[in-house]
Amino acid sequence: MIRKAVFAGSFYPGDKKELENMIDGFLASARKNLKARKCPPSATADFQRRTFCRGLIVPHAGYVYSGQTQAYSYSTLIPERVVILGVNHSGSGGPVSLFGEGAWIVPNGTAECDVEFAQALAGKIPSLAYDVSSHMGEHSIEVQIPFLLRRNPRVKIVPISMYDYSVDTARALGKALAETVKIFLGTLIAASSDFTHCGPGYGQPPKHGLSAADWAKKQDALAEKKILALDAAGLFEIVHDNGISMCGLGPVMALIFALQDSSAEKLYYDTSSSVSGDYLSAVGYASYAFR
Repeated sequence: MIRKAVFAGSFYPGDKKELENMIDGFLASARKNLKARKCPPSATADFQRRTFCRGLIVPHAGYVYSGQTQAYSYSTLIPERVVILGVNHSGSGGPVSLFGEGAWIVPNGTAECDVEFAQALAGKIPSLAYDVSSHMGEHSIEVQIPFLLRRNPRVKIVPISMYDYSVDTARALGKALAETVKIFLGTLIAASSDFTHCGPGYGQPPKHGLSAADWAKKQDALAEKKILALDAAGLFEIVHDNGISMCGLGPVMALIFALQDSSAEKLYYDTSSSVSGDYLSAVGYASYAFR
């Protein structure tokens, strides 16, 4: 199955050169800030070591809003294989759907699916269905691929779309991923998620006299505590108890369950208000690395 780009020209540029220039600009800014933050100029080797990750949390909005935040995640070394855990916003297809073979085409290249990894993973979790229908009109995975290809033109992908956000489903997927990654060493797992959606258009107005951006930051700080603690079940509880409108809860929980022996670090956080100037509506975007 060949999955052609659906959101080129809307979420990100449809022209190859324009797209690559945009991504390169985001990456240059992120690398400069990360290097200045993490180590002195003489510590290049340490910086290279710290840019290796086993897992990432990345946003999936239009690049003009969240591309800079994505770049902080994709400043890591991109290996030959990346599992992308995406959101099923439409609810079409199965509860957990694997795009297990074929390729995804975007303006700056083609990412082939890693059939061998997909087969091994599917053999460990019967509830993971081969189902392309949930992927066809979904942006949360597609918008990751131009960044991945820009960082590693030979990268292979394992796209998984989630609609079932129960703790049990995330735990089962995470366990299967953890077992499969032990066979396919060096695999990177990326969980695609935006965070708080706040404002009239999202049915969640800011509270306590705060701007939408400040309310998003306040809400997302609650989720962050559980992410950094690698507490997936606790994240589920805090999101539901506080009405945090985090659209990629399932993918993030599955990532955390898969990497229980890792350490998590926040790389960057921003909101759409930084670009739009709209302080009545905001969406939170965060970049986390798991090492």
